[in-house]
Amino acid sequence: MAKTNGNKESTQNDHLCQMLADLKVKTSVLEVQGGERDAMTKTTAELLKVYDENVTKLTCGPVMRSDRGSSEVVDEISESPIDFDSVIQDFKDRLVSAGHNNGHPTFFGFISAGDGTYPSALGTFVPANLATYSGAHLGNPAAVQMENRLIKWVADLFGYPAGHAGNISSGGSLATLTALAVARDSRELKAVDFHRCVIYCSEFTHFAVQKGLRAVGMREAILKKTPVDQSYRMTAAALERQIKEDTEAGLLPFLVVATVGTTMTGSVDPVDDIADVCERHQLWLHVDAAYGGFFALCDEMKQLFVGVERSDSIVVNPHKGLFTSGGVGVLVVKDGKKLQHCCSLEETPSCFKGSSVFSADHVSPSELSFELTRPFRGAQMWLPLKVFGVGVFRAALEEKLLLARYLYGKLKETDEFELPLEPELSVVLFRATAPPVVDINNFNQQLLNDLISDGKIFMIPAELHGQFYLRVCVLCFRTHIEHIDLCFSLIREKRAHLWKSFRLDA
Repeated sequence: MAKTNGNKESTQNDHLCQMLADLKVKTSVLEVQGGERDAMTKTTAELLKVYDENVTKLTCGPVMRSDRGSSEVVDEISESPIDFDSVIQDFKDRLVSAGHNNGHPTFFGFISAGDGTYPSALGTFVPANLATYSGAHLGNPAAVQMENRLIKWVADLFGYPAGHAGNISSGGSLATLTALAVARDSRELKAVDFHRCVIYCSEFTHFAVQKGLRAVGMREAILKKTPVDQSYRMTAAALERQIKEDTEAGLLPFLVVATVGTTMTGSVDPVDDIADVCERHQLWLHVDAAYGGFFALCDEMKQLFVGVERSDSIVVNPHKGLFTSGGVGVLVVKDGKKLQHCCSLEETPSCFKGSSVFSADHVSPSELSFELTRPFRGAQMWLPLKVFGVGVFRAALEEKLLLARYLYGKLKETDEFELPLEPELSVVLFRATAPPVVDINNFNQQLLNDLISDGKIFMIPAELHGQFYLRVCVLCFRTHIEHIDLCFSLIREKRAHLWKSFRLDA
């Protein structure tokens, strides 16, 4: 009987070993090696070459239409494989040759995010191939040390003292969400009082704040808009009045969001004056510098950042001002212990007990963020900063500031446009004057439609107090004076043609 059982077990083991051998053969294709890997790399490089020609030789505009049609359903995922060249051709048709190209030098619409330099793109590629995990110090101490050095560099740029802490997240949205959670916990707010809590911002504050409040469970909190001045900057005097009135009404003011570079107008809130108010009333001051933050590298812009060092937290996006590939946002909290308290657990998870993954000697990024599994995003900053040096980024940002002023001056000298404010950073707002009896808002809406449909440039509108304006944001590292000249000439050309058509219709 024992012999029979032994034979049966032997047969089962043989069957199991054969199954495992078959599965090993079947799954071996996942390890792409040698010539096949070289062929994939070559095909991918050819795809990138097509993209490069688009953005450097202007073979097409920033908005492209696919011949296959945008309404076509993307192929289903199937059991059977498809050859690599066919998949890359599909990428070329759908991604390279269609849609918005944020990296195009005449893309003046949304604040650039993802039009990264080549070393930054390699900063995504290399860690992905090396399977670099940066969530725990034990997993890869060098990666964690690189990210910590980058966070310190950002903190030093804004004058934060020792004792700060931060993380590199997927962008401004997650960084803002985390900052809101830290502010909530540092004030020891309870859910029963969320409906009485007041957050102050201007009407131009990014909507990531509203989304973040919902994500941290504070949907019931009061998001109050503080009045702005003629340059669309939050006014500290109005903020103080609101706080006093709300306190007297039994509400709980606890957070102010000041913006260095609003998305719509590029305006910079007076952070130092706002910090005075926050200190008097013991409110958390968060600075959204996602767009404008890295302009602090430029000497002439430093006066706009006075008071930022007094804030409790700040968010800045390298995928904007440092031209990294998309998905890189930095949060720094002045009191690093508050960030750690918010994001870490009181007890080590049971699956890590007995190991040295987490220790008091080395705080891990996953203890300073809500993310556990996370890519090594720091490489997307580290590589370009090391390869190019900080100076070239300062020069690029100075160029964008000057290009915005250049366009502003060209538009102003024609007397054909209304310009509500001079650019503080790299956003230019304007609208064309309209023929008599023609609604100016409708006229400029049509002007925008004509400019976009032409396909050579892309911009978006801005609504200010019910009035329709056109908006140009200059932040792509590839944008130079010849691209601004093209933008200006097209604006004038389309305006003249539209003016003539409206006069003929009249």
